[in-house]
Amino acid sequence: MATSLAPEAPLTPQPKITTKSTVWNRVRSFGQPPRIVALDIARGLAVIGMVAAHTLDVYGGMVWNDPTTWPEIASGRSSILFALLAGISIALMTGRSRVPAGAELTPLRLGLLGRGLVIFLMGLVLELLGTSVAVILTFFGVVYAVSIVFIGMRIRSLLIWAGALAVAGPAVAAGMQALSPFGGGDGMAFVLGGTYSIVVWTALMVAGLALGRLDLNRRKVAALTAAVGVGLCVLGTAAGAVWNAAEETAWEDSSGSLEKYEDITLTPGAEVNLNGLVCEDYGDDFISCYPDGDFEEKSFVDSFEDSGSNGWATYIEEISVASPGLTMLSALMSGSPHSGGTMEILGSGGLAMALVGLLALTRQALRHVLLPLAAVGSMPLTAYSAHVVIIWIMLGPGGWTEGTGLFWGITVGLLIGCAAWAILAGRGPLERLTGWCSARLVNSGRHDVVARL
Repeated sequence: MATSLAPEAPLTPQPKITTKSTVWNRVRSFGQPPRIVALDIARGLAVIGMVAAHTLDVYGGMVWNDPTTWPEIASGRSSILFALLAGISIALMTGRSRVPAGAELTPLRLGLLGRGLVIFLMGLVLELLGTSVAVILTFFGVVYAVSIVFIGMRIRSLLIWAGALAVAGPAVAAGMQALSPFGGGDGMAFVLGGTYSIVVWTALMVAGLALGRLDLNRRKVAALTAAVGVGLCVLGTAAGAVWNAAEETAWEDSSGSLEKYEDITLTPGAEVNLNGLVCEDYGDDFISCYPDGDFEEKSFVDSFEDSGSNGWATYIEEISVASPGLTMLSALMSGSPHSGGTMEILGSGGLAMALVGLLALTRQALRHVLLPLAAVGSMPLTAYSAHVVIIWIMLGPGGWTEGTGLFWGITVGLLIGCAAWAILAGRGPLERLTGWCSARLVNSGRHDVVARL
């Protein structure tokens, strides 16, 4: 029998594979189910919002008829959207609508711990750069670790926990701080206060986890999510605005005695009679003078001792000054960005829910139109870290700017860079790193650490 040394010819002609066709196939397949592209778009908006918060003037208050103030909407709300989406992502990684139970919980918890640890370390590296950005990744990593307690709960339990943490959490945290006027430390600041409060973020993460257990691809679920979000946003924003207005009125009333200092005239020193006055010289041609009877000179040691605590003798007085009741009420009603108040959680959290619901209603309609934005949201760790590094390179440690040039430069760069990476390489580099570390921990066989949780 004759044989041939030539390779067997294909039975049917094969299409020629080119770089152009490969790229086009990746563009067409980007964001296809089971991936929910609406969540990628929402994450992209959150990242761009945080770029705005770190490069634009967003602290003057938003006025609807003044477009120059609109960037203020990014202040605080972008990070809250990020926290809500974190909970949804955790739900998608741990069974979607199916609640995990039994032995399957252990590897899922290990995976979340691995991700949380890597994200936490990323945050520490970014903090070491010394930029003016309040880095969120350290808190983001802790949220992943905290989530291992909740991933085995059903939706009803998750909603109860989210509501309790949102309503009672800020008030309890504020009360604990008020009852500890001489306490403090990094741990206390991390749990009870700071720019990002772990109490607030846990409430939002749990709410997102409950939302992620629902089928957001169903129009009824998406519409209900948007409607509930709008209702919570209106309630929180309105109540917070009323409270803030009342606080401003009270402050203006209490500071009425300062009106006499509003009209200050400058007088040459040679024309001022300082007889009977005692003056403090601060240098730079600035002195402060008081009537002799109103000023008592003290040594530095005496002043330091007077400013300290005498134990229980001054504790009650300090508690009275701290006013725990009013402090807890303020934490409940405050709606200002980064205040950590209940109304901020409801207002900004409701806005985040409404956005997620509205985007989910569009399904795949915006997949190609907003591909660059969705690409940013498909690799949020990479995009967020890149924008902090760019700020560090452009401004240096501690640098700060409030110009539109840097914002648009970073935003356009992220949109183009992330879109190109998503099309040519797929998953973001830092997302690959966290996934690899998580898989290594799960496959290590050391499941005994979390088996009893």
